[in-house]
Amino acid sequence: MASNRDEYVCSTGPFLCQGEDQFVTVGYPGQPVQRRSWHSKAVVEETFCPITSVGCAIEKIGASQSGKWLVTQRFSGQGDWGYDVFRACPLAREAGITEERGYILDLPRFSEDETLLVGAGLRCLGGWWAHPDDDIDEPALGGPVSLGFLFVHRLPGHQLTRHEIRIELPQAWLPEDPWQSGTARGTSRRSATKSGSRLRGACR
Repeated sequence: MASNRDEYVCSTGPFLCQGEDQFVTVGYPGQPVQRRSWHSKAVVEETFCPITSVGCAIEKIGASQSGKWLVTQRFSGQGDWGYDVFRACPLAREAGITEERGYILDLPRFSEDETLLVGAGLRCLGGWWAHPDDDIDEPALGGPVSLGFLFVHRLPGHQLTRHEIRIELPQAWLPEDPWQSGTARGTSRRSATKSGSRLRGACR
């Protein structure tokens, strides 16, 4: 069994479980997901969440504030994303998306009451501002542009809904380096609330 930080890919912070501080790690090979004692690092419970055929693997994992739920962030490095939702005790994967074309922006976040899990994704990293018939170094025509989507995962029933992210671009807007993969230069903030989610941002 893995026994130190160098032998696993990512981990949660500590949370109270079974009367002690525990945490969860994702290791290799086979992508084992293990709940461990925070102090001894001994494995308490283990399950496996395999890497997909296109290589979409877990890169990050986090726990809800209560420690009841776990969420992951998956990447393939080839334009695929995903996420997993685990119940921490007993340790079991209950829902999620193992792989889908596109890019996930960050580890999804739990609302304070842990009834919602909110994440965001992009359909592409570059060129989203350009008209479909234009090259990515052509400036924007201006007006509304579909940047990506928010996904809202409801707990504990695991209903998933998607909500398109549309932004208004000024005419002739163009990133400083349109050939460099990335998102709009600007500021954005995403948060999960009891009633839904918010995304605020600006392109400049």
